[in-house]
Amino acid sequence: MEVGGKVLGFVRPLALPGWGLYRVEGIAPLGLEVLDLEALSQTLEGVPGVEKAHPNYVLDVLKTPNDPFYPYQWHYPAINLPQAWDIEDGRSRQVVVAVIDSGIKKQHPDLAPVLLSGYDFVSDPQRSGDGDGRDPDPEEPLGTGSSYHGSHVSGTIAASTNDGVGVAGVSWGAKILPVRALGAGGGSLADIYEGLLWAVGLDVAGVPRNPNPAQVVNMSLGGPVPCPDFVQEVIDRANQQPQKPIIVVAAGNSQDDARNYTPASCAGVITVGATEYRGYRAYYSNYGPRIDVMAPGGDTTVDQNGDQLPDGVLSTVWDDYANQPSVDFMQGTSMASPHVAGLVALMKARNPNLGLAEVLSILKQTARPLNDQACTGLPHDRVEVYLSGSDCGAGLVDAYRALQMVAGGGGGPGPGPDFQIQLSPASLTLGPGQSGQVTVSILGSGGFNGLVNLSLEGNPPGVSGAFVPNPTSSSSTLTLTVAGTVSPGTYSLRVRGVSGSLVKEATLGLTVSTAPPPSRPTVRGTYVFALYLTPDEEDIDPDRSKYVRIDRDGNSAPYSIPNLEGGKYVVVGWKDANGNQDVDEGDYLGVYMDNRGDYRVIPPKGGVDFTLELMVSSFGTSSDRARVRDWVQKVWRRP
Repeated sequence: MEVGGKVLGFVRPLALPGWGLYRVEGIAPLGLEVLDLEALSQTLEGVPGVEKAHPNYVLDVLKTPNDPFYPYQWHYPAINLPQAWDIEDGRSRQVVVAVIDSGIKKQHPDLAPVLLSGYDFVSDPQRSGDGDGRDPDPEEPLGTGSSYHGSHVSGTIAASTNDGVGVAGVSWGAKILPVRALGAGGGSLADIYEGLLWAVGLDVAGVPRNPNPAQVVNMSLGGPVPCPDFVQEVIDRANQQPQKPIIVVAAGNSQDDARNYTPASCAGVITVGATEYRGYRAYYSNYGPRIDVMAPGGDTTVDQNGDQLPDGVLSTVWDDYANQPSVDFMQGTSMASPHVAGLVALMKARNPNLGLAEVLSILKQTARPLNDQACTGLPHDRVEVYLSGSDCGAGLVDAYRALQMVAGGGGGPGPGPDFQIQLSPASLTLGPGQSGQVTVSILGSGGFNGLVNLSLEGNPPGVSGAFVPNPTSSSSTLTLTVAGTVSPGTYSLRVRGVSGSLVKEATLGLTVSTAPPPSRPTVRGTYVFALYLTPDEEDIDPDRSKYVRIDRDGNSAPYSIPNLEGGKYVVVGWKDANGNQDVDEGDYLGVYMDNRGDYRVIPPKGGVDFTLELMVSSFGTSSDRARVRDWVQKVWRRP
C-alpha cells in the first residue's frame, strides 16, 4: 500500500481485532531518515477502509537516578521531573547557573564535580567569618553557625546525579558558579548586586572578570523593601548580557505580599512562591500579583506523605559537628527558587537562545493553576490569610510540559490542550445518614475549553455522589451522601473527569464517623466564651476570661459578654450536647474568625458571629482546634 509517497508493508496482525502492524519500506536502519509519523498516520486515516492509525512508538522506562536519597525527594515528582528528564536531563549542553547566596562546601561529593571557580563578595570581614574581605574563595567557613543555605540551594539545582551518592539535582549537567554574598547575618545590597553583575560577565572594580558568565542566576535571598532604583538598574544591566541570563528569585517567607520585598518585586526576574507536599501554597510563602510561578519549598512542620520524615526539601549541607558532608530537609521560597532555576537550566540546555520573555511565557503556559483553597493553603494551622488562586501566579511549574514546549531546541507549538482536577475541600468527615459538598474545579491549560464529564470512583456501597452541573468546563458541586448502613472508617475515593481522550483523577478522602450525628440542636444551652489572650498570644488567662449562657431556642441568638478587661480575646461557643461536662466528641464548638482569618477580638466589638460545628473523632487533629478546646476546658473547670 502506498500512502503519502511512502510504501507500507504488512508485518503481522495485532492482538486487537482489526489492527495490524505495518512498516515503512525503504527506510534506512536506526532511524537515519526522520519521518513525521504523526502526519503519516493522519494521512493513512484518510484512506478508505482505514478507521484509525497510530505510530508504533518505542517506549522506555522513565529516568530514575540511583542516588540513595532520591526516594525522599518528593518535590521532584511534584513537578513531573522524572518525565521531563526523558526529554532533557541537562547533559546535552552545559549551562552555567550562578548561585548568589552564602558560601558552599567544595569538598561535598555531590557538589565538587559540578562547581566552577566562583568568588567571595562579602566585603565586611566581621560578616565574612573567614578573616578577610573579598577573595577568590567562596567556601563557607567552618564554625560560623552556618546553615549551609548556599550548598542546599546549589544541590537542588545541580547536585551530581545518578552517581550512587547523596541526592539528585534538577539538572544533571549544569555547572554551579558559587557567588558568596551572604555571611553572618546576611549580606549588603552592594555586595549582592555587584556579585550579580560579576556573575553574568560584567566588570566589577578590583575583581578579576568572570570567565564563565552565567546563563541562569538563582537568588534565594531578599529583604522587606520594594525594589530600589539601584537594584532595578543592576538587574536591567544583567538582563542585557548577550547570553540572555535568566534571573530567578525567591518570593519571601513572611506570608505577605511579595510586592513589598526585594528582589521579588523587581522587574526582569522570575519570582517564585513555595508549595508543600499537597501542591498547596506553603503557609509561609509570600503571595500576590508579583508571583510568577510556584515550586516546591516544603513544610518541615508536617509529615503529609507519611514517611516519618518532615516534608521539607532534601538537599546538600555540611555537618559541622562531624565535619563531613550531609543532607538535610529545609523549607522556604529559598528552596522553591532553585527548582525553577534548575528547570530553566534544562530549558537552556535544550535551547540556549531562550530569553526571559520566552522562558517566562513557557513556564506560565504550562504551569498547573492553584484554586483559591490551594493558594490559601488551608487546612493548615499556620495559615493567616485568605487568598484567591491568582495570588499564586500561574501556578505550580510542570517541568515535563515546559520541556515539551522547547523540545527540538526551537520552541514550537507546545503541548496541546489539557486539564487538571482540584477538589475543595480534598477530604470530608461525615456521619451515617449525612451529606457534604465538595467544589470540583476544572483547571485548563494549553487552550483547553472542552466539557468534562465527572464521575465518582472507588466509593463503597452506600456512598453516592451527584455532580451539578455535569458535564462542566469550569466547576461543579459534588454532593456526597453517606447511607446509614455505611461502616465507620476511612475511604479513598476518586473524582474522575473525562473529556475526549483526556482522563484525569483527583483523590477525595472520606472519613465516616462512628455514629450518626445528632440533629442540629437549638442554641439553648450554648456557652459563649471570651478567652483572654496572654501578651504572647500563645495561651489564655482563665481568670480574665468570661462566658455567658444562651437561654433561648432557635438556630441563632444574640449574646453580650459584659465587663471585659482591655486586651485581646478569642471568642468561642460550646454546647455540651452529650452532657458529660467535657469539651469532647459529640459536642458542638465554634470559633469566631474575621474574613482575613484573624481570630483576635478587641472589645468593644459587635458582629462577632460564629457557627457551631459538630466535634467528631477527627475534629481535634488540628493543633489550633485542640488548643481552643483545651482553653475552653480550662475556663470551664476553673474553680
